[in-house]
Amino acid sequence: MDKTQGPSTPESWGAASRGYADKVAPLLMASYVEEFADRLDIGAGHDVVEVAAGTGALTSVLARRAKSVLATDFAPKMIEVLRERLAQAGATNVRFEVMDGQALELEDDSFDRAACCFGLMLFPDRAKGFSELRRVVRPGGRAMVSGWAGPDKFEAFALFLGALKSAFPDLPPPPTPPPVFALADLDRFKAEMQAAGFEDVEVGYVSRELVVDDFETIWAMMTAGAPPVQALFDMAGPDGEQRVRDSLSEIVAKRFGGEPIRVTNAATVGSGIVAR
Repeated sequence: MDKTQGPSTPESWGAASRGYADKVAPLLMASYVEEFADRLDIGAGHDVVEVAAGTGALTSVLARRAKSVLATDFAPKMIEVLRERLAQAGATNVRFEVMDGQALELEDDSFDRAACCFGLMLFPDRAKGFSELRRVVRPGGRAMVSGWAGPDKFEAFALFLGALKSAFPDLPPPPTPPPVFALADLDRFKAEMQAAGFEDVEVGYVSRELVVDDFETIWAMMTAGAPPVQALFDMAGPDGEQRVRDSLSEIVAKRFGGEPIRVTNAATVGSGIVAR
């Protein structure tokens, strides 16, 4: 990706890689990945490429099901953390490469399956991201891409947006839609996959309940591994982060009291086939 694209640079995501691995992926993403892998219909003889693999929430599932996995990410430190985590898990069929998902350094028709889990939605050029997935998948192969539903279906993010609005009522509204919700509209999601050349495209929601025992955990989950959030805090000034934290704490206390925080978060997922 272009390093001038605001906070979404290899360096910023690399700096967030440990927080992402420890505090974000296990809570926010891990409960979805088995179903995402199901959408790929992976067989034991399949070679799989994963784009924007991050710290490997999906990678470990792919490794258990496939013959081989090539895990790619544009942030070298993300790949470093991913390599460590997969080694600890004992995966021996995964290779790791630093690559931009909008310009994969791979041959045409070189994989049976391709996946991108909560990554392509953030690409500056999503059309290129989709077309690159299409390009590297063999005829008859399949790709899966996931994103987040809008805040009406993504309650954890809705809480955070509410805290942000309360702390900074005069803050200009974000782009419409914000990048994190770029694949929230199912019709648009389907159209973008079809425009890239995928056939038999299926899109839908996958919802999971998240139960968090305390405020500190949900605060870390929403902030520790998200460079765009940190950039927002930086723009808000030296007390910006504390103001949002205080506001979110008040919202959580009012809504949940001393009980566990229970929210339902919906992802969007699309899958399609490359024509033979």
